[in-house]
Amino acid sequence: MSTKNKHSLGFNAIMNMVLTSSSVIFPLITVPYVSRTLNPAGMGAVSFAQSIVTYFSLVAMLGISTYGVRACAQVRDDERELAHVVQELLIILAVSTTIVFAIYLVALAVVPRFSEDRPLFLIFGIALWLASFGVEWFYQAIEQYGYIAIRSIAVKLIGLILMFILVQNVRDYRIYGAIVVFTGYGANILNMLRLHRLVRFRPWKELNIRRHFKPMRSFFVSSISSGMYAQAEMVLLGFLAPNNIVGIYQLVAKIKNMLVMAINSVVNVMLPRLSYYASNAHDKYRDLLIKNIGFVLLFASAGIAVATFNARSIIDILGGDQYQAAATPFLLILPALLFVSLNTVLSQYLISSGREEQYAIVNFIGLISSIIYCLILIPLYGAAGAALSCSLCELTALIIRCIYARDFLRRIIPHIQLWQAPVSAIIAGLLTVLVTKPWIPDNPILHILVTCLIFVCFYFGGLSLTRENITISITERIWQLLRIKRTH
Repeated sequence: MSTKNKHSLGFNAIMNMVLTSSSVIFPLITVPYVSRTLNPAGMGAVSFAQSIVTYFSLVAMLGISTYGVRACAQVRDDERELAHVVQELLIILAVSTTIVFAIYLVALAVVPRFSEDRPLFLIFGIALWLASFGVEWFYQAIEQYGYIAIRSIAVKLIGLILMFILVQNVRDYRIYGAIVVFTGYGANILNMLRLHRLVRFRPWKELNIRRHFKPMRSFFVSSISSGMYAQAEMVLLGFLAPNNIVGIYQLVAKIKNMLVMAINSVVNVMLPRLSYYASNAHDKYRDLLIKNIGFVLLFASAGIAVATFNARSIIDILGGDQYQAAATPFLLILPALLFVSLNTVLSQYLISSGREEQYAIVNFIGLISSIIYCLILIPLYGAAGAALSCSLCELTALIIRCIYARDFLRRIIPHIQLWQAPVSAIIAGLLTVLVTKPWIPDNPILHILVTCLIFVCFYFGGLSLTRENITISITERIWQLLRIKRTH
């Protein structure tokens, strides 16, 4: 596939922001409806089943969701070799998914917690196959973010319509589970149908499957570890607490994930380009990572501040009266927004620089620490303990990643503005609360709109006064466009 067909990072970032926006907007529409319709117990049952299947899917994928991006990106200019890589990885996935699915069926028969609602778990079992053969890693590697965004939004729209038609009461939680599978993985069917137009498959005798086993080991361990520790609190909460408590926490986790996706919308499109720059342009590689960290600090600081003084309003809109107990867990999980996003950037560095073993070790330690935190805190504090476990786990992983990347961080930290965004966000948040507290409307939607508008003004002012680089760059760009328009 020729490089001339590749879009710029700016286009990819815009398309990924469109995709991310849809991943945020659609839950904003669906979550309030299904939360009230299914109540915490129904939502908890679906979330627990989804988390369990995610664990099995991580094993079936063997780390290819990450390894495949790098392996395909490195050979994307060689059509023949790219076809070999894609075909070899698909064969590996076919074998691994068959084995894992058989184990999954056995687990449904012997684990009491699973057999309580076997039909729901069987519905989610379909996701195992759809996840494995979605080849999302291939489309990311060749940077087809326009296609990814369009087909994902189309599937979400269909799922949205189905949800409002078919999910009418508490008993429809299994139907909702099926819709979750469709919206999450239905686009993968389109991926496979389209694949033959982009990749010309080769005879079996030309394939060399074994060459992937060694480099995949680190990605396998790291993907399983990172995926499992990202879901550990949900899974352990499902075993240690009833469905209604799981339902309370799943709302918190959903909001956190939406905010993380919004923050990482620009960061995530950088990995294929980072893998390319790591071998071909070291200066661009360093500059891109510095820019990533700047974006994370800018958006994560704002996200945490806004979510903090709007916590109860957000819970009220998305969950309603049944979920008011989610306010405290929500506040406890907010620090994870910054930790997760910084972990994403440092993970990109470790992967793109060929340090997969260290990447794997960090994720494995993160999984172990998550289990320890959860086993200590969940029995004591329930959903709040799960939220605190999430934040502590991400902080632990961040510290270890910083230790592994310390030599590189020493070189780039002088070029990163570390304090401007957090300090501006704290000051802007305090000023927003002081200004709005005497007269802020009780309506939660108005509360969020008014406080966000005032916060953005204070935050932008603080960033401008502290000469934050990204803010100054965007401001100068806007002024240039305005001057051009005036001259015409």
